[in-house]
Amino acid sequence: MNKFIRIVFILFYLLCMLTIYLSMVDKYDVVYDMDPTLPQGSLNTSSSDNGKIFGGLILFFIFISQIVFFYFEKSQKWKWVTGIMTALAFLFFFIR
Repeated sequence: MNKFIRIVFILFYLLCMLTIYLSMVDKYDVVYDMDPTLPQGSLNTSSSDNGKIFGGLILFFIFISQIVFFYFEKSQKWKWVTGIMTALAFLFFFIR
């Protein structure tokens, strides 16, 4: 596979991992750090899991892109890297 295409797939992977992280972070963490009298999670009045759903959708895109990368890659080493990157994405998503 062309080196440029490898770099594009890896950058897409890293961008998606960053998106998963940012979509699942509590946006009021800074407020809780500034005012310790507020209990953790008290400002989060809605119980919607939109961040988790969006993170799952991004995880699906990572999975599909890594399958495509694995299919077209000829090097055995890069196929292993693809598997490890996919496993790390799933691990990161389910730990968060």
